[in-house]
Amino acid sequence: MQNTKYSVADIFRQYGKSFLKEQRVSSHHLKVIDSIIKCKTFMLGGHIEKCNKCGHKRIHYNSCGNRHCPSCQGANKEKWILDRSHEVLPVKYFHVTFTVPDTLHDLFRYNKKILYNLLFTCVWKTLDDFSKTPDKKLMAKMGVIAVLDTWTQKILYHPHIHCIVPAGGITSNYKWKHSQTKGNFLFNKEALAAAFRGKFLFYLDKLYKQYKLNLNGKNQILKNPYKFQKLKDNLYSKQWIVNVKKPFAGPEQVLEYLGRYTHRIAISNYRILNLINGMVTFSYIDRKNGNKIDTTTISAIEFIRRFLEHVLPPKFVKVRHYGFLASRVKSDYLRKIREYFNLDTTQKKQKLSFQQIIYLKTGKDPYLCPLCNKGLMEIIEQIPPVRGSPRKRIITQRELIA
Repeated sequence: MQNTKYSVADIFRQYGKSFLKEQRVSSHHLKVIDSIIKCKTFMLGGHIEKCNKCGHKRIHYNSCGNRHCPSCQGANKEKWILDRSHEVLPVKYFHVTFTVPDTLHDLFRYNKKILYNLLFTCVWKTLDDFSKTPDKKLMAKMGVIAVLDTWTQKILYHPHIHCIVPAGGITSNYKWKHSQTKGNFLFNKEALAAAFRGKFLFYLDKLYKQYKLNLNGKNQILKNPYKFQKLKDNLYSKQWIVNVKKPFAGPEQVLEYLGRYTHRIAISNYRILNLINGMVTFSYIDRKNGNKIDTTTISAIEFIRRFLEHVLPPKFVKVRHYGFLASRVKSDYLRKIREYFNLDTTQKKQKLSFQQIIYLKTGKDPYLCPLCNKGLMEIIEQIPPVRGSPRKRIITQRELIA
């Protein structure tokens, strides 16, 4: 099926009102819908550019900047990768994924912020404990970059955390110590999973006893302590999943992985193949069938429901750094690690403009005239936004339906 460049915005524009007539959503979700609908349209304003050689004109409309908008992540992703490039070390890296059983999904849906935070906490505590346990043979401070994802390839709800983990750590006397077999082995994944399960259920029980969990909707039954204990017993009996992938091939692959997970959203526009008669067809990778590319078709209303389920709580931080990569100690530790490896310690983070980032990644100047390929496009007129930017204004559901 040929892709005629459908987008998430197209689906929201055509079927967003129908969805909102059926379901009530939060003001935060309304803002996401409104931002995506208006992204790169006259509603947000923009400017007119003119070539200083041939006189060719073009209109550039502003982006919404919302982190859930698939049209706004490209430049942000590349900038983030460049910012991280000076932090990559000459060691092996592992990709570790921590997943919670689907039995917990309904509890997560009603307690996203508190349980996402708990998920991060337990992931780091598990890795940190393993790095300090003598029988794991590391005994060094690890560094971890952890990224929250909440979806499957079919945009279904599936909270999990991806970790990029250097294969070793820094000792108390500031020397690098590789993990076992010269960094080719990190930790046993079954042991990680068991420890992760124990920590998560211990802290979940504390939250329950402190009455900090929202037990509405499908979770009302858990208000009965006996039912909650039964849920815990069931979760303890399950084998939780922690996946540890073999070391990356090199620093470039590490950065590519980082960018892939830090700035992706539930679905990218290129995966949307068709939008017709209220049905959306999109591609997905079938992990259970040898990573085969397949397609699925669902209603536009269901597509919007699934998409919004992955909207993060306001101001929630989905990328977190721990250990020697934690923000408050990172610069000092990285300098000492680089000294240990006899690397340049004067290397600083590059500060590049949008134009420089695009040129670096594509080899093309975004301001070069697309017609004559000689002149530069210069702004000759500003286009004001309609009724102000959605970032500064609370949108009501009635307005979006009207």
